[in-house]
Amino acid sequence: MGLFDKKYCDICGKEIKFLGNKKLDDGNMCKDCAAKLSPWFSGRRHTAVADIKRQLDYRAANEAEVKTLYPTEIYGKRYKVYLDNNNKKFTVSNSNDWRKVNPDVFKYSDVWNLDVIVNEEAEEEFDDNEEGKEVSFDPPKFKYEYRFDVKMNVRNEFFDEINFELSYGDRPDSPESDLYNEYVEAAKALCKTLGHKEFKDDRKEFEYYKHQDQDAEPAKQEEYWYCIKCGTKNEGGNFCRACGTAKPIADVTRYCPQCGEKITDQSTKFCPKCGHKL
Repeated sequence: MGLFDKKYCDICGKEIKFLGNKKLDDGNMCKDCAAKLSPWFSGRRHTAVADIKRQLDYRAANEAEVKTLYPTEIYGKRYKVYLDNNNKKFTVSNSNDWRKVNPDVFKYSDVWNLDVIVNEEAEEEFDDNEEGKEVSFDPPKFKYEYRFDVKMNVRNEFFDEINFELSYGDRPDSPESDLYNEYVEAAKALCKTLGHKEFKDDRKEFEYYKHQDQDAEPAKQEEYWYCIKCGTKNEGGNFCRACGTAKPIADVTRYCPQCGEKITDQSTKFCPKCGHKL
């Protein structure tokens, strides 16, 4: 058979137009028949004609399932998960008109494993020096994005994995943002409903927090000192809040305000000479 000889679809029998052939393991398929296959199906090139026909029968029956799906909960942005809690069924689609594209409908029990994995993507930001060249900030600055990837294993004759990004098209830029927390709540719901497990949020392991700690100024500890004239305990400042005496340069001693006894032990609460409470 020559390169330009006519080819016919082994599924529907129609002539395959130029560049429209979709090779199968033992035959040919037109692009119209290929468009009816499940979006989660791969390996078409190594699939036999008989198996493709069986899948198209399954897909035709799936259209009836789509009509009976009435979502009670919807999660995701571009890719959406439509949960029908009343009938314990769901579907996943990236089409706004999801019923029209015939998305595969599954029972909750068809899912035997589900994980939502959060991936942090960090990109360093740069400044321009006097010569117009990019240089790192000191300390370095980064901008972040967070992906919520769903990996689902299902019981299906034609495929066993459904992988998609829950945050596709609208990724949060901080693990402390409202959008991030919105995806966390979606991940919790999907893991609980379909995966029968708790979602583990590992946000504290992100580089975001390490850089935040690096950029943050060290916490200032309050400084206490005792007035050398009246013995009053002062918190910060350079003058005694009771008598106005200047803070000593080296705060190593204090004096009893009652008898003037020199106090060298800073933890002492009563004057060792007269017993006055310090």
